[in-house]
Amino acid sequence: MNSYLNAFFRSIIESLTEFLPVSSTGHLFLFSTFFPFPEGEEFDDLFDIFIQSGAILSVLVLYKDKFLLQGKSAFSYLLKKSENKEGFLFLTQVVVGFLPILLAGFAFRGFLDTIKGRDDILAILGWAWLVGGVFILFSEYWFERNSKDKGENPIRLKDAIIIGIFQCLALIPGVSRSGATIVTARLLGKDTKSSAEFSFFVAVPVLFLASAYKLYKHRSILDGDNLPILCLGFFASFILCFLVIKWFLKYLQAHTFTGFGWYRILLGISVLAFYKLVMQD
Repeated sequence: MNSYLNAFFRSIIESLTEFLPVSSTGHLFLFSTFFPFPEGEEFDDLFDIFIQSGAILSVLVLYKDKFLLQGKSAFSYLLKKSENKEGFLFLTQVVVGFLPILLAGFAFRGFLDTIKGRDDILAILGWAWLVGGVFILFSEYWFERNSKDKGENPIRLKDAIIIGIFQCLALIPGVSRSGATIVTARLLGKDTKSSAEFSFFVAVPVLFLASAYKLYKHRSILDGDNLPILCLGFFASFILCFLVIKWFLKYLQAHTFTGFGWYRILLGISVLAFYKLVMQD
């Protein structure tokens, strides 16, 4: 496949899956298994940095007013110019939400750098999608049975700590960072909008630091020849992620996450069947 066409398809996959609870990493792994870049696996990782950066920018643009307002509020509170600590609490929640996965990612970076090349990566993805889908269905069932208040229920600091811890499961390809955060939030009784938006907010530092690490790691192949295709991925991902997030929030006004659970289960079964019948023959 032509590298530019490959890049465009990857940008679409990233945009459709990064903020939905279906695992963008898993889908990109699956795509690259059958359609790798001719430039090699190292370029795969470098390209992922740029499409993830586009995803980060889409969140920052969509929520720029909220980030600016909460940032100013936190700054005023820290300087003791205001007693309103809403902004400070918001930033604290984001920090405690991403800190566990940062520490876990650093601790297991050696394993994570090699997992894509494993012979059984499709089996790992299949099981992660299947089990994750079951957990999504269970979390929705749990919410309906146990949540007394079906209205808006914002994330609190203790919720952010718990969500941050369980987000570490997303280091397993196919689990999904947004899936882990959303399932945990739903089990804590949070409404769909609050669950999804906190997943967006925590994604910013998580994806930024992951991208910075990979960019440093692959700095040797970052040159002018690669720049056009990398920029294509960045801008395509930014525009499409922007649109997907807006659609996702509108979708959640009338739906739960159940549909994504069934999608994951069907995808997981299909990938496991393919791995068993084709890859192991």
